[in-house]
Amino acid sequence: MKRILLTSVDYGLAFGVDRALRGLVAEGRLSAVGCLVVSDLWSREYLPLRDCVDAAPHRTRVGVTLALTRPHAPLSVKGRSRFGEALPGRGWWRLRDALRLVPRDVLVDEVEAQLTCFEEYYQRPPDFLHVADELLALPRVAHVVLRTASLRRHRPLIVTPRLRADGGVEARFARRFRRFAERYTLRVLPRGPAFPDVAGAEAQQTHLRRGLAGVEDLAVVTCRPGTVDDRLRRLEPLARQDVREAQLAFLSGEAFPLLLVETDTFLF
Repeated sequence: MKRILLTSVDYGLAFGVDRALRGLVAEGRLSAVGCLVVSDLWSREYLPLRDCVDAAPHRTRVGVTLALTRPHAPLSVKGRSRFGEALPGRGWWRLRDALRLVPRDVLVDEVEAQLTCFEEYYQRPPDFLHVADELLALPRVAHVVLRTASLRRHRPLIVTPRLRADGGVEARFARRFRRFAERYTLRVLPRGPAFPDVAGAEAQQTHLRRGLAGVEDLAVVTCRPGTVDDRLRRLEPLARQDVREAQLAFLSGEAFPLLLVETDTFLF
């Protein structure tokens, strides 16, 4: 038997996404939800999520998806002073990390602001911390994020960044990252292969049957289900919208629980 944490990490992106995730939580078809507290929807959508999680007959972990890139706006005072109304792109962080020019004070302030925003609304500490765009793979960014998380009263579990589909290279990276996190007395959640960004039920079924072979126990397997609404149409290309609806249809359909039994997979 393999236990996985089936997780969607973009709660707060759009109403259609949020409704879909709450429906899957209520049906016991998601293990965890990561919240985008930088979204302007968070202040309205946190309470329906908390009510749904509390009413579910099973445990659902709820955490923070730390967003450090556009199109999101910074929450912190220092972030707004440095970046204005939109955070920089992924390339900006990668270049600054390589040149040892990561703005540490700004990053600390932004991490603190997003974690505090979650706790102030949700009234509970986050179960885990996931960093969007795999920026936690950047060593200097990771140092700042992990140190900031380690100083909080309630330390979240840290979701390991996923770099490549090459198992050997990725396994070595995951071990190094775990040792790195242990320096800050933080526990990590390993990553498994995400559900494919391919529309259609066959690709999703194949991934559950074959794509999760050999994953670590309690690996985080991400998905991106959602119902397309006007806001999502403005944010994402049509192909990504099709993937969301395909994954939602698969996860909420009759075949999904049968495949879990067939593959001896347990949503933990």
